[in-house]
Amino acid sequence: MPFENFRYVPYEVLNQERKKLSRLYTFIWRYISKTISLSSHSRYAMALFSRDGILLDLFARENYTLECYLKDGIRAGSIWKDIGHNAVRQGIIGRESLSTIGEENELPALKQYAIYYAPISILSPYEPYDQMEECGLAIIASLENAWEDYLTLIRGTAHDMMITLQFNNIATMYYERSGKGILSIDNMMSSSGQNLATYYNEELFKTLEIPPMDLYYEPVEALIDPLPANRELWDIVLNHRTIANQPLEVTSQGKTVEVIASTDAFNQPMINAHGVVFYFTTPQKLTAELSRQVANGAVKTFKDIIGEDSSLKHLIQKARQMARTDSNIMILGESGTGKDVFAQAIHNASSRRGKPFIALNCGALPKDLVESELFGYETGAFTGAKKNGNIGKFELANGGTIFLDEIGEMPLDLQAKLLRVTETKQLMRLGGNKYIKTDVRIIAATNANIEEMIGQKRFRADLYYRLSTMKLFLLPLRERPDDIVLLAEHFIRCISKRIEKPNIMRFSPQSKELLQSMDWPGNVRELQNLMECIVQLYPGDIILPEYILDNISQHYYPGLPDVPRVPAQPAPDTPPGPDRRTPETSSSPDASVSKATVPASAQGQLPNSAARTPSAAPAAIKRKRLTKDDLLKALASCGNNRSEASAYLGISRRTLYRKLEEFGIEAKFSGNS
Repeated sequence: MPFENFRYVPYEVLNQERKKLSRLYTFIWRYISKTISLSSHSRYAMALFSRDGILLDLFARENYTLECYLKDGIRAGSIWKDIGHNAVRQGIIGRESLSTIGEENELPALKQYAIYYAPISILSPYEPYDQMEECGLAIIASLENAWEDYLTLIRGTAHDMMITLQFNNIATMYYERSGKGILSIDNMMSSSGQNLATYYNEELFKTLEIPPMDLYYEPVEALIDPLPANRELWDIVLNHRTIANQPLEVTSQGKTVEVIASTDAFNQPMINAHGVVFYFTTPQKLTAELSRQVANGAVKTFKDIIGEDSSLKHLIQKARQMARTDSNIMILGESGTGKDVFAQAIHNASSRRGKPFIALNCGALPKDLVESELFGYETGAFTGAKKNGNIGKFELANGGTIFLDEIGEMPLDLQAKLLRVTETKQLMRLGGNKYIKTDVRIIAATNANIEEMIGQKRFRADLYYRLSTMKLFLLPLRERPDDIVLLAEHFIRCISKRIEKPNIMRFSPQSKELLQSMDWPGNVRELQNLMECIVQLYPGDIILPEYILDNISQHYYPGLPDVPRVPAQPAPDTPPGPDRRTPETSSSPDASVSKATVPASAQGQLPNSAARTPSAAPAAIKRKRLTKDDLLKALASCGNNRSEASAYLGISRRTLYRKLEEFGIEAKFSGNS
């Protein structure tokens, strides 16, 4: 069947096919404007074809040339793949560069033309390298203007376009990995020098909070409102400025949003090429990224809490239940009981475990700095403030958990601001005038008597109730005597592994008894530090009682004898000194040590309770555990007065409260309660 005329696709289909290859138009327009337009004798047109042989556009220096081609039906929308033999059809089928001249073209209308075709094929820069763009370029010339070098010219043009597009794709790949909204603006495609949007992504519209729109090679004003709006942004575009993480207000379609902007800019006057690539993100996303980089990660879990005490196991079970909620938690306990470990474990067992865990010790910072650390500050908020302000711990913890240790040290005026944040879930930076939404779970901790502080007007009662939706009372180490040796042995193993000490030290029976007879005012932290000292300094495999006595404070243990220092292991370049141990101690690691260096407990006798600290309860080597009956008898003897009952039992009021809660004792208290 002879081919007589072109067929054409509807305009809607033509427009869709053009959009698929919109990026190629940039390079074709550059070629035409910088190459064809320089030749006053050019009598050819350059054509861009889709992969299906649809003529998408025809470019020429003069309109006269296009009008001549139009008379023969050569115009945008014509289909070249079903008109018989010609360079375009054969080149698409074979994916090769070739030419057909005059009678080699099967369609009669093309017999007076020479056609030179070259394919363009671009793969995605990502594996598995799928086909990204496939099309073709052609030079169409009348027979009198035919030139065999046109095939070389079109091949070279297609090759340069593929190289340019490939490197453009690689650059885009790195842009996209930033996770930011991207907008590339340049004037190279515009013959009038107008700024056009040459690249953008979906994240851009999410950042600007507007519906997606078709923007390729459209004036940027279609997206970014023109002056007098967006003065700062348009100044960046006009002057090709490079900025980094700069707060910026962007008005798009009449809606203003706050963004954090960075740019890459280029300015090449010799080729009249100017442009800016914008990277937009939101303050919330930037804060989340900073959180991943600087947050004090929660590394502890409930598996890291060592102990077999039944009360401790009850606490852990209760803490696990708390972790499944989203309520604020107050952890109460003496210094060194592991409040920070419980806080980390709760975070890691919660639904927020993939989000930041930020810790702040309210007692470790000067009072003037606590507010700026918690809530951040704006530029110029005070002398010495950073140029771009500073993000506070609450913003860094957004979506996660903030651990406020030593909350009792927080100044009263700051407590009021913290109360507002817990109630409204939003904050204002120091020196700022805008509220920032926050989604943070607060875990607070203190070793102070908060109830007493509330009575003295040193801590706000309303803040306490906000922070203590759930309360956790941690056990002091002296109430877990059976766990003391277990913990000490655990610390010895961990420390030995860390310092690569080949031998793992173990306790003599007397040392175990001594450990369990001590009050441990510093609790688990004190025990850990003591084990660190012993493992680092002392030789041998056996830990003797004098190793312990030599490194404890007589201020906290006045009932224990002061002993001469046991020599630590000498340095490699120091000759060993004389053995200062008695013959009894040096003859065997497990032998009895002299009475001058060992407490009575290590000699088979109980320590004299009168020699212990006055506030301590009477102690044996293994303490008697308080029972429910003990509590009830104490309360009855003291007329239900909590202060007198705690003194009667030789325990603190906080311990009494915890024991009452543990045994489920409810009573009406009187007197100094």
